[in-house]
This record gives sequence, structure tokens and C-alpha cells, in this order.
Amino acid sequence: MSNIRMQYGNDWLNIRVPNSRVLGVVGIREVDGAPDQMVEIRSALDNPVGHDGIETLTAKGKKTVVVVDDNTRPTPVHKILPVLLDRLNHAGIEDHDIHVLVALGTHRPMSNGELREKIGEETLRRVSATNHYWRRKDTLVDMGRAPSGAPLSVNRIFLDASIRIGVGHIVPHSQAGWTGGAKIVQPGVCGADTTDYTHWLSARFDVRDLLGVAENPVRLEIENVVRSIGLDFIVNVVLNRRKEIVKVVAGDFVKAHRQGVEEAKKIYPASIPSKADIVVSDSNPSTYAIDLWQASKVIIASYLAVKRGGTIITLAPCQEGVSSEHPELAKFGHRPYDEVRKLVESGAMNDLNAAATSAQIGQILDDKVKVALYSEGISKPDTERLGFEYVDNPQDAVDRALEKYGSESKILFLRDGCEILPTVDQVD
Repeated sequence: MSNIRMQYGNDWLNIRVPNSRVLGVVGIREVDGAPDQMVEIRSALDNPVGHDGIETLTAKGKKTVVVVDDNTRPTPVHKILPVLLDRLNHAGIEDHDIHVLVALGTHRPMSNGELREKIGEETLRRVSATNHYWRRKDTLVDMGRAPSGAPLSVNRIFLDASIRIGVGHIVPHSQAGWTGGAKIVQPGVCGADTTDYTHWLSARFDVRDLLGVAENPVRLEIENVVRSIGLDFIVNVVLNRRKEIVKVVAGDFVKAHRQGVEEAKKIYPASIPSKADIVVSDSNPSTYAIDLWQASKVIIASYLAVKRGGTIITLAPCQEGVSSEHPELAKFGHRPYDEVRKLVESGAMNDLNAAATSAQIGQILDDKVKVALYSEGISKPDTERLGFEYVDNPQDAVDRALEKYGSESKILFLRDGCEILPTVDQVD
């Protein structure tokens, strides 16, 4: 028997399975962090990609906004900002002209304690910082529409700045292909109508054609939106499994991002010999398991590794439930795209962000894949309303699945489920 340890938030679960049934236990590649992370950050700022450097931005003015991702992402913002602020100071921009804006997208606001932990006490003593509030129209500016027709509703603090800089990290993403780059602005600091537009676009595509594809249609639309809004410079990190900085890229929000994606491709894709009958996936890193809105990434990654008609068993605490910001997801659950579209067109479903997630996971369920969820943060009625099987004991769920699929069936254990990009050696 094999005893497989899987991460469950900040804890571990042990699952026993016969050796002969294990297809593999895979996670993101183990790589070393940069020898000196501060040197790596400074080097990226010294050698920007597709850009003449931060110093040239001062010709635009002094008022600067630095947009950073929130606590659902492991970006070491507290390490990056002091170096970035010093560089801005050296270019002639003083701390009182700099504002840090947290790119919540449509996530919940961060508490003061979470802001201190994410941004760092040192930085908060130097500059002001606030959350982006995507629902508050008084904090947004209507810029009309992008050439594609996308509505442009953007944070006022961001638009009022002469210089706009984004800080984030790069991992596979189920809609935009990869995180980082332009995503720090859209959805990061945009209003609901803009984010609805790009997210609902993702519902029209097979999720397998989006995850890990750097220039998929959703990513390209996001970048078109951000060109209409304006983003001057990015600093993006690629992290290893221990969340140490491996590589930093800086510069143009498209060119630097693509270089960062190439670095990330050395870490996050994980080769598996074939698709499995059963995939057990965890929610590491725990920042992604705060609610099902984040942990849905685990299910989508697992879909790339499971056979049609197979079972995905997802382990995710979801201590904040399904999604405090998107209650329509819990109300309507996950459904095929055509059903979701009818709900949207009838006016029954108004949150297109929730609609997009509903349709993406609905595609998986519609492909005869069963999703079983072990989550102490989501009740049995809510789990079943979502279209999932409720699991109160992961070992029992695995034992039942092994019995269901027979003695020749195989089980795959997928670690780092929110970041991993499974790639299949043998295509069915």
C-alpha cells in the first residue's frame, strides 16, 4: 500500500491506496530560488523588457500608483515594494507622490491586518495604501468603450496617476492562460461591467484551450482593454513551490509578461503518463483555498488529467464558503453554457463573473466527469447545489471510486492543484 500525503490548506491528509493503482503523484517542479532575491529584483529593474526603464516615466509627471495583487496570491509584495520605491525615489518621485492600490478584482476587501502582512510595515510607513472597491461606482470612472466594445470602468485613483505600475506573479490561469501582466488592471482595478465582459468571454471556450495558453482569446482581450486604459510598467515574479523568487521580469506589460511566462513554463507544467480514472487534487498553496471561487482552479486543472466519465476528488478547506462577493454561484450552481446563457438572457443571473465560472465548471460536469468535494467550509446542501458530490471522509471517497472503476483503473494524485498545469504524454 502507498500512503499519499496531500495538502489541505495548511494541514495534511494521508490517503492509502494499493501501489498497483497509483498512476503517479505529481506537483510543480522543484527548483531553487534566486541566490539573492533582492539582487534579482534590482536586476529586473535594471534590465527592463521592451521598455526604456522607470527613470523615463518621470517625463509623464510625478503622481504614481503602484498596483499590487491581494492576499489570494503569494506574490512577495512586501519584498518588492521597498526596492521599487527606492528606485522611484532615485528617479525623483517622492514617497508622498506614491499610492499603493490593491488590485482586488472582484475579491473581498483585505483587512488592515492583511494589508500590513501583504504590503509590509516598512512600506505602509512610507506610502498610503487602499483597496480597490469594484462595486462602488463613486470610486470608478466611466471611460466609454474599448475598440472591441468592452465597457471601460476603472478605479479613479489609478486613472488620476501620471505613472501606473503593476506588481504581480505568473502561474497558469483558467481564463487568461497565465496570471500577471495586464491582469493587474483587468480585472484588478476595473469595475464590474468591464470584468463581466472579459470573464463572460471565457465561457464560450473549452477550458482546455485557455489554461496555460499565453495568447488565448481572453488574454488578448484583457490586453486590448488595458491598452485603452494605460499601464506603464510591470514587475512580475516567478516563484518556486516554497514561494521563493526564482525570476523577476519588468518592463512592458506584454513583452515582459511573455518572457515571464517562458520562465514559468520551466516550473508549472507537470508531465503525466496518461489521463487517470480518478484524480485527487489538493489546494496548495493555501492562499488559493480561501473560498471555492479560488479553489475552482483546482478542479479545472484536474480536468486536464482525468478521463471522460472519471472522478475528480478535490481537497479544499474554503473557510469563507463559496464566494462572499459572488452569491449567484452558490444560488445557481454549475451548469452547461447554454443553460447559463439562458439564465443571463432572462435576467435571472446578473453576475457575469459568476456565470462564467458556472459555465466553466459546468462544462466539466457536462463531460460526464464527477466532481467530489471535501471542504469543511461548504455544507452538504451547498455542495450538492453546486453539482458536486459531498465528501465527509476523503479516504472513503477514494475507496469508493477505486471500487467503482474496477481493478484496472488508475488514480493520479495532483499536488499544487491551483498552480499546476498537467500535460499528458499519451493522448487518449
